[in-house]
Amino acid sequence: METKHASMSAGGPSNRPQPRDLILEIPPHDPPHRPPTLKNERVIAQTPSEQDARFLLPALSTAYEDSINETVQRKALHRYMNIEVDQPSPVEVSQSDQHVPEKPMPDSDFRVVPLSPNSANVQEDEKSLFRARTSNDRYIFYSIERDSLSSPSLYDLLNCRFPEENGGKNVSEELLTTSCWWIDIFNPTDDEMRSLSKIFRIHPLTTEDIQAQESREKCEIFQNYMFISFRSFNHDYLSQSYLEAVNFYIIVFKDGVLTFHFKPLPHPHNVRRRIHQLKEVVRVTPEWINYALIDNITDSFAPLIQHAELEVDSIDDLVLVLTNSEQSDMLRRIGSCRKTVMQLLRLLGPKADVLRSLIKRYEDHMHELAHIVKTKPKQNILDGLIEEARVQHEVILYLGDIQDHILTMLQNVTHFDLTLGRAHRNYLGQVSIELSQAGNTTNEVINRLTFLATLVIPLNLVAGIFGMNVEVPGQNNTDLVWFFWIVCGMLVFVITMVAVGKRNNIL
Repeated sequence: METKHASMSAGGPSNRPQPRDLILEIPPHDPPHRPPTLKNERVIAQTPSEQDARFLLPALSTAYEDSINETVQRKALHRYMNIEVDQPSPVEVSQSDQHVPEKPMPDSDFRVVPLSPNSANVQEDEKSLFRARTSNDRYIFYSIERDSLSSPSLYDLLNCRFPEENGGKNVSEELLTTSCWWIDIFNPTDDEMRSLSKIFRIHPLTTEDIQAQESREKCEIFQNYMFISFRSFNHDYLSQSYLEAVNFYIIVFKDGVLTFHFKPLPHPHNVRRRIHQLKEVVRVTPEWINYALIDNITDSFAPLIQHAELEVDSIDDLVLVLTNSEQSDMLRRIGSCRKTVMQLLRLLGPKADVLRSLIKRYEDHMHELAHIVKTKPKQNILDGLIEEARVQHEVILYLGDIQDHILTMLQNVTHFDLTLGRAHRNYLGQVSIELSQAGNTTNEVINRLTFLATLVIPLNLVAGIFGMNVEVPGQNNTDLVWFFWIVCGMLVFVITMVAVGKRNNIL
């Protein structure tokens, strides 16, 4: 399609064709600040959001008229496979290389989902939440029509051929012909990332974020794809890094999805299993796969929140009931539960903003499609635009549901944090009261001991004086008068002091 620039002259209108609507053409990887090329026509007045959406989103009318925005670069793909463009020669692979079944791991290893994506009878297991990725299935290709293939490297994956009953094509051919594909990539190398960037026209900024394992959750729009960073967590509860954040990256093209992660996660397997169950009733598109991945990551927090809720309720009920001997483990429980709650807050906090941004991008996309429909293009193009607008509307509804779940979980986790803070203060207050009571008891005992010492010291003094080997009164008397009066004086002193102690609540 030939591009003509609008011409303008100072002396009045030129002899150019009748103005039509503006169509923007953006060269590949042009930075956002570069002005778009105009197609010899008048500019349609737009609001700033519509103009940004027209400039950024790839779903323009040209995407339906030519193939300049094709997802896979054919030349880069064939150059990587080191074969001629006109003479493809896919490599045959054995049946064992075509699909690696997901086998359960030992109990001492990661918890696994023991069912393959093709399993008809799915039975959830609370401990079967984790599947370990090995070097044999670092790359997994999945499509609705052809099922899945796994391979240890990108080159081997592109050369893998499906069985004859599934069409007999290899993955490289399937990428160029299928309307919805998905490649899940585990721990890619730098060389593989460079090759992927060339084949799928991934922007260098996106490649840099994936290689550097950018931890900030975000949603970015590029010319031919949408890049989403959405964090999950380490599901292996036997690991010391349990609940630590794990980065998960999603690149959504118009006809496919790329996902990247550097630690084993169960979400890709769960989504493939869900697609297999719902593919008869749901139209699976790249946008739907993106929604399913985000939804599965979000749902993986639900068991943690339920467990935290039970623990918080238990702590709140017992913190003021248990006695001193039964509270030795309470502070540890409060600290452990509060640590889990803080980790959930840190993981769930940015997700609401990402969903809000993602919904806004899809709404802008719908505005762009509605504007293109108003220009009354060809009927075949109009049908495709209406169908895409319907899919975008459904995706917005799905993402809105996820956003509601995230906001609800954030509210619950925030409430848990407040409850634990109150329980912690109550616990410390009760401990302080118990310490004060113990201190008062100790003071009473000391007072009694002091009073008894006050009684004994005068008696010892009198007995010591009259027991000295010197001249003392009554020493030469042979009767017991002096002894009687000394003992009576001591008794009177003791009785008087005991009466005083009782009167003053000392004894």
